[in-house]
Amino acid sequence: MSNLSMDPAFASLAKHPREVLRDANVAREALAAARQGSKSWASELDLEIEDLDVPSSNSEEKQVPIRIYRPKAAEGALPVLLYLHGGGFYCGDLFSEERQCAHYAHNAQCAVVCVAYRLAPEAPFPAALTDCYRVLEFLWNESENLNLDRDLLAIGGSSAGANLAAATALLARDRKGPRICFQMLLIPALDDRLETPSAHQFTDVPDFARPEAEAMWRWYLGQNVQEVSPYAAPARAEYLSDLPTAYILCAGLDPLRDEGLHYARRLTEAGVAVELHLVPSIPHGFASIPSAEVSKRLLNEQVDILRNVFLPK
Repeated sequence: MSNLSMDPAFASLAKHPREVLRDANVAREALAAARQGSKSWASELDLEIEDLDVPSSNSEEKQVPIRIYRPKAAEGALPVLLYLHGGGFYCGDLFSEERQCAHYAHNAQCAVVCVAYRLAPEAPFPAALTDCYRVLEFLWNESENLNLDRDLLAIGGSSAGANLAAATALLARDRKGPRICFQMLLIPALDDRLETPSAHQFTDVPDFARPEAEAMWRWYLGQNVQEVSPYAAPARAEYLSDLPTAYILCAGLDPLRDEGLHYARRLTEAGVAVELHLVPSIPHGFASIPSAEVSKRLLNEQVDILRNVFLPK
């Protein structure tokens, strides 16, 4: 356990006994149970919701479900944030980060698109990335029909979702695909090697520590991987130039902390504008306690960042 002090608002996370993560379905059931009885932020913030199935690029693959949040009073083509949920690549769905999506849409006056990408270990890399990139292409190609402003198309996500956001940005650059104007990477999982000081230091912190990170990567990459693609672990990308401007949030008590810091430094060295925020006193799963003052502050900060990105240029 680190000798760094944790914000007392997250003390409840430390009360849960650590269990070895062996079964993805158990984790999914726990997530669903924790969400029982939670209020609908979409209805509370007076948002319009549209559920669609995006045709896959391969006839053998299933369609990709998406959910679009829009402010009801908005007029004209909206800026859009393609938001990819976290959950270690093995859990999470269209509803697991509704609070964030609803607040972004309402307060930044934009459309937010959440993706139900395929999950590991049943569907390891590149399934989730394939789904996310397909949705990016769909939003770009169908922007007029969806009343979206594709010149203001941003991408973001938390944890594994931030990995997928960074990887989608790399893929769009390399394929000369849709133009992404901004990437918002929250507590990103970027490096499967887990060789940073924070990956070695935080082996027993509450909620998410090195054992969870090891299981996450094992399930996502699949069995008997000989070579890890930079699209699976963006920290392995050789070149980071010509990528979208980035906002990166790192949690101080997180085994993934240093890979986020290193990625921000490498982006900066490659000429990409980066805003970096390191909060020393919070664990990886800080957003699971939305009532904490720091959680509220960081969500408001993300809204402000998006509002600034989407200002008419």
